[in-house]
Amino acid sequence: MIIVDENSPRWIREMDRFINLKSLLLVHGNVLDLMSYQVQSGEHQYWTEGHVADFFKRYLMELGYDIVAGFDPIDGLSFAQESMEKEFEQVIGGQQSKGEKRRGQSEHELKDALPVMADISKALNNREKPCAFVVNFASRLSNSPDNLSRQEHALFTHILKASLESNAVIRDKQRWNNVLILVCDKINDLPTFLFLNNPRSRSIYLDKPSVSERSRFVKSNYQSFYGMQQQNLSDELPALFSALTEGFSYYEMLSLVGLSIREKISLDKIKLLCERFKYGILESDWDKLDKHRLEHAGDMIRERIKGQEAAVIRLLEIIKRAKLGLEAGSSQKSQRPRGVLFFAGPTGVGKTEMAKGLAELLFGQEERLIRFDMSEYSSAHADQKLLGAPPGYVGYEEGGKLTNAIKQQPFSVLLFDEIEKAHSSIFDKFLQILDDGRLTDGKGETVYFSECIIIFTSNLGTFSLSNDSQGVQQREALISPDQPYIKVKEIILNAIREHFNQVLGRPEILNRFGENFVVFDFIRAPVDELIVDRLLTQLILSLKEQQAIELLISDDVRQSLYQFSKAYLSHGGRGVRNMLDAALINPLASELFDLNIAENKDSTQVSITKLVDQGENEIQRFKLTLNQANENLSNKNHSNENKSNKE
Repeated sequence: MIIVDENSPRWIREMDRFINLKSLLLVHGNVLDLMSYQVQSGEHQYWTEGHVADFFKRYLMELGYDIVAGFDPIDGLSFAQESMEKEFEQVIGGQQSKGEKRRGQSEHELKDALPVMADISKALNNREKPCAFVVNFASRLSNSPDNLSRQEHALFTHILKASLESNAVIRDKQRWNNVLILVCDKINDLPTFLFLNNPRSRSIYLDKPSVSERSRFVKSNYQSFYGMQQQNLSDELPALFSALTEGFSYYEMLSLVGLSIREKISLDKIKLLCERFKYGILESDWDKLDKHRLEHAGDMIRERIKGQEAAVIRLLEIIKRAKLGLEAGSSQKSQRPRGVLFFAGPTGVGKTEMAKGLAELLFGQEERLIRFDMSEYSSAHADQKLLGAPPGYVGYEEGGKLTNAIKQQPFSVLLFDEIEKAHSSIFDKFLQILDDGRLTDGKGETVYFSECIIIFTSNLGTFSLSNDSQGVQQREALISPDQPYIKVKEIILNAIREHFNQVLGRPEILNRFGENFVVFDFIRAPVDELIVDRLLTQLILSLKEQQAIELLISDDVRQSLYQFSKAYLSHGGRGVRNMLDAALINPLASELFDLNIAENKDSTQVSITKLVDQGENEIQRFKLTLNQANENLSNKNHSNENKSNKE
């Protein structure tokens, strides 16, 4: 006998409350999973599991219904007991409909469901024998609830009419509601006219196992795990198991048992077992981090990012915390991302570059940075691009860009660039990622973010937009390199708080970021000189590797570039790079091309001794004076001409 008490799952208690009050029950949610429920046999009470159809068959019969039957689009109508079929014939007038039962057939056409539903409607209308019918896979009865065919519309209208004309049966001072139960994946798989303003209907959501259910599962099944047959369950393990299996279905928890036996991983190593199940990995990338690289992480980041000491210090804190897997308020139970950072500040100062450096530092390659430009997600339904379209919509089978990327590489750095440009619907997904460390994509698959570091970037507080008297949009800078860093930081943080609290009206988003804001400063002298040196070093190495050219740059040329870079500091490191392109690299490339250096296989030495100013433009251009290259090439060309003449 099924026991319904305070320990029963919520949906079973809700079902027990409304079974005698409503004539149409719509059960939706985790309906494809196994159900866990409590039964009593004699004096013994225990928990068992089964499919939804099996549960309803047993539950309804124990409630005393004379006729209990199930219907699905494949097998048609089937009864819990053979005797119930004869009683059903009596109730509907002694005649079976031709579509009533089609066991063993591969298809059940919708037109054959209509006479069956008409018979069910007659049975629900009777006052002599309590009847209960369960329609399984109700989501498969139509292709689209918003665009029903004529036959689909007729079928659901039959269902609505049956619920409205259903009667109650009173016998021996007992009362039963004749009831029709539809089991579907989602409530919006059914046409809204079934339940909208229908006082006889009730929607019941079947959730995945709760914390108490997951804890109860491991207490009942721990001896089935590998190596646990002779061991006792520790007091801490149920709470840890329930935390690490957040979002698991009952079937997935049973799968953990099978994986434990197959991989010979005991329940004492539940975190490893869950990681193996979630990510399919043998070893965590966090466990493989090079200790030497981490010890010198500060030097590596500072070599790559110049003039952002506050950001470097905060980043190092996150790296150490992520390596240890620490989370405030919990230990190894946490499913939140390994770290969360919010980079803010003017453009071109190294926010994206630092994220690339972090990916290379942790995982050995920049490609482990997964970047999303949030300006591409500013429209309604933009979240579908990240998570995948719902079933039945165009692109459903492709999945979402974010969820697909994390499935392929769960150990990564996620960068959401210019987060203020994202549509408000996106922030609901971020809440779930930051709180639970997981998302469910359009295909119903759960994706886990608990091994990621997530970085958000923003230009909030750096400028404001307004329209002039002609309606032309004007951009006004709110901060400048002339202001001290402490003032720049204050303006930017105030702008961020105002945006999330006042503009978006989403203070809960701001709370999830906590104290993880890192404000980047302007590139200030003499940091610009360090950036010029770094870019020149990269240029020299690139020419040597690709063209076998040894590039020598005189001190005078370097000093000229230093002076010229200071005019572009308001654009950050990107402005310095643009200046170097215009002043040095573009004319250098033209000179080398004209000299046919690329066609000479031998190494060539090129010296840049001075830069000649050619006038004022939006970005000044310079002409190079090259020596040794001309002389070397002239000698080679002369030698080639002599060789050709001899031949």
